[in-house]
Amino acid sequence: MDRISALPDDLLRDVVSHLPIRDGARTAALASHWRGLWRSAPLVLRLPPAELEPERAAATVGPMNRPPPPPAVRRVLADHPGPFRAVHLTHFSMASLKRELDLAEWACLLADKGVQDLALLNDYAHIRGRRLPADILHCASLCRLFLLSWTFPDTAGAEVSPHLKELRMFGTDVSDGYVDHMLACSPELEALSLIASRMPKRINLRGQSLECILHLMCAADELAVVDAPRMVRLVLWRTDGDTKPMNIKIDRAPEHFLLYIALQAETKASPSSIVPSVKILALKANFGVFKEVNMLPSFLRCFPNIDTLHIEVTSLNDPMSTIDGEATGRYHGRFWREAHPIQCLKSTVEKIVIHEFRGDQSEYEFLKFIAKHAKKLQALLLVLTREKFASAEEVAKITHEVGAISGSKWAADKCLVLLVGPKVKNVWSFRRASDLSVGDPLK
Repeated sequence: MDRISALPDDLLRDVVSHLPIRDGARTAALASHWRGLWRSAPLVLRLPPAELEPERAAATVGPMNRPPPPPAVRRVLADHPGPFRAVHLTHFSMASLKRELDLAEWACLLADKGVQDLALLNDYAHIRGRRLPADILHCASLCRLFLLSWTFPDTAGAEVSPHLKELRMFGTDVSDGYVDHMLACSPELEALSLIASRMPKRINLRGQSLECILHLMCAADELAVVDAPRMVRLVLWRTDGDTKPMNIKIDRAPEHFLLYIALQAETKASPSSIVPSVKILALKANFGVFKEVNMLPSFLRCFPNIDTLHIEVTSLNDPMSTIDGEATGRYHGRFWREAHPIQCLKSTVEKIVIHEFRGDQSEYEFLKFIAKHAKKLQALLLVLTREKFASAEEVAKITHEVGAISGSKWAADKCLVLLVGPKVKNVWSFRRASDLSVGDPLK
């Protein structure tokens, strides 16, 4: 007895939709009952680079299945009535585009067939700046869109899908006013990622559904959280422009959210810049540059209710460092001894993680400041650099110095101090950063 064919059609369609596209289409040959199932099942299509160049087709759509050449894929898409659950076209070359793909035709096809999850990832080296067809943006069924190396249409008044929930743009050029227009047209947008893209000079974030913003390696004059009552995560990294850092304004945000920012020597902070809703704060700083040491307490005072603080220690030799200053060779011990208490360290911080800890004297002076003032601190984690962790002698030296500080009198009654090695692999990723099921993506 064919028990599988006896299952309800809705369940069979769901099973077929999870098969590689070629296997899904082949189910029509099983029996007459199956002929209409694939055509009525939501389609999932993912094509890595080789599948768009038949002469090099070595990759697979599914396990051990040689993919069909692009003309066959295009014919399958045209014949399938939809809806398209997910279509991911990744890293195709200019040659394959000219030979096999009519982009305007694909855009209309995807829009007509109700695509929900769409990824269009150009070959960054060949097609950066290719204009995105407007039909993609106003596809009413679109919920998730990931773009790599595109230029948005010039028309700021172009339609945008009202049901868009997630938008990720990498290496994409966006004209002035388009971000504001897109947010206004997408009331259901929950996650917005702007990565290595050319952005307008001013970005105003507003949206009743916005929960997560990633702004990475994008230069702008100002980023303002104007009205985002549900936002729980704002990640800013390498946002400085050619001549000046980006101004950040937070006008309306919820009671709890995470802020990750690369601290710069020119960062302006004042008592009037209080953001009480930040509970998890992550920043980069160099304790060997006095401009940053002098500014750090002022910056921390802007966040009086932090319970978790991450600090990544940078150095002038770090090629990814955003520091603009010179190491003085001083330890700044006197500065930390005379510095006034900081509200968040004194009253709310329960956990501090110092990443890329090198065991420099300037870092030890900051630890002494923490020991003196952090009354609520329960855990202090010092994550060593790979170079320090690889040397048993260096680990022993740092352990001795940290032990001496731990043995002194602390403001907190009980605080666990741990010296740990670096993670085996880098867990930081854009997807993890925007995954709101992960309470602290920096753990």
